[in-house]
Amino acid sequence: MDSAKEIFMEFVGQAGTVFEVGKSILGLIENHWEFPRGIDENVNNLRRKGDRLNGQKEGIESRIKSKLRPRKKISKEVVLYFEDVKRMNGEIPILVSKVSTRSFFSRGFLVNDVRKMGEELDELLEKGRFSDDLLVDDLSWIGQVLPTPSFVVDAIELVKNKIIRYLRNDGVQKIGVYGMAGVGKTTVVKLVNNELLKSVSNFDIIVWVTVSREFSVIELQKKIAEAMNVVITVDEDEILRAGMLYEILTEKGRFVLFLDGVWEGFSLEKVGIPEFSGGKLVLTAQSMDVCRQMDCHVIKMERLPEQDAWQLFLDNVGHNLMNFTDLLPIARCIVERCAGLPLVIVTVACTMRGERSLSIWRNALVELKSNILVWVKNEVYSQLRFSYDRLKDPGIQKCFLTCASYCEDLGILKGQLIMDWIEKGLIDEMGSKEVMLDKGQAILRTLVENCLLEDVGNERVRMHDLTIDMAKLIIQEL
Repeated sequence: MDSAKEIFMEFVGQAGTVFEVGKSILGLIENHWEFPRGIDENVNNLRRKGDRLNGQKEGIESRIKSKLRPRKKISKEVVLYFEDVKRMNGEIPILVSKVSTRSFFSRGFLVNDVRKMGEELDELLEKGRFSDDLLVDDLSWIGQVLPTPSFVVDAIELVKNKIIRYLRNDGVQKIGVYGMAGVGKTTVVKLVNNELLKSVSNFDIIVWVTVSREFSVIELQKKIAEAMNVVITVDEDEILRAGMLYEILTEKGRFVLFLDGVWEGFSLEKVGIPEFSGGKLVLTAQSMDVCRQMDCHVIKMERLPEQDAWQLFLDNVGHNLMNFTDLLPIARCIVERCAGLPLVIVTVACTMRGERSLSIWRNALVELKSNILVWVKNEVYSQLRFSYDRLKDPGIQKCFLTCASYCEDLGILKGQLIMDWIEKGLIDEMGSKEVMLDKGQAILRTLVENCLLEDVGNERVRMHDLTIDMAKLIIQEL
């Protein structure tokens, strides 16, 4: 009897369990299942909305591409929109696949998912109707557009493009631009700086520093840090400061560091400038030797060709000069006297702007012929004089000064110049004539690489008129 009772109670328990399970299943169906009428059409609508969303996204990307510039970044709202689109592009195919592979009954559990995804797509399409607020100011951007001439001659433009090609070449880390004072070195690298800032480039920061003539590692470290709006502790020693600067530049990512006016080579490691980290260094110098010491790809700034010089002069003096035929021959002679140096051409042209008196133009030409430094002493003389002072060796300085006494338009024969130095006792007795001739060649090379003499080919060198005038002033001071 007890056994029968136990069996009955077990049966009742099992029946209750089955009932509860059935009740749970019915509740699940009631809450999550819908008759899947029209689900295929709704899935097709999902696909169409997904296509519209991607088309909308591509349109936004095109607008951003046309407007994105340095100092700007994509707004957070747009970034979140792109992330949502990416997520939907992953979720739509999964849901479509589920619907297409499930039985009629199982599809009923997906009706609500299809509806919710459609609603989310509608919200995203509405959200993607951005007006003009795609971009915002990037407060973390480092770089400054620099003033440059409104008119740039072809020769300068060619050098600018060459530097930019080097910057885009992963095999080139350091670029050195050298040439005599006033030839346009600073102008061309400022143009490069601005080009990088105004166009979308592969660099994260652009840093411009003007280097002091009296070189100091700590001073250079300070200037680089200030250009990046960061502070390096003043009381730290040189090595620790270098470590801080190295860490900062490395964290900033791909950088271009412009160093304008480098007068002597220095160790990048001592300053804290990373090499081979994706960063680039562009420096200007008056000495090829400085560029070579810094292991740079060297670019020499040549003087402007005649046509470029004339165009630059006209742009600064005023193109209406062409209406005064009596002034044109004198103007041409003045430009020739400027000898292709942009700084001199611009200075003289601005001085003569608006002047229509023939006698004033003739007098200007006479003054330029007698001493061109009178016109550009403040802008050029100090730089030329510093190049001379940097020679340090009194013997080499004396050899340079003797060159001012030659008046040969075609240049001075190198061999003759060296022999003159030997005969005047400017090259010390060194055991044999061959050794002294070699010493003379070394002196010549030093003067050429410091842009105090110009190698004009055919075994000849020449002094620029500015350099001659400077040498004459120095001789007067001695």
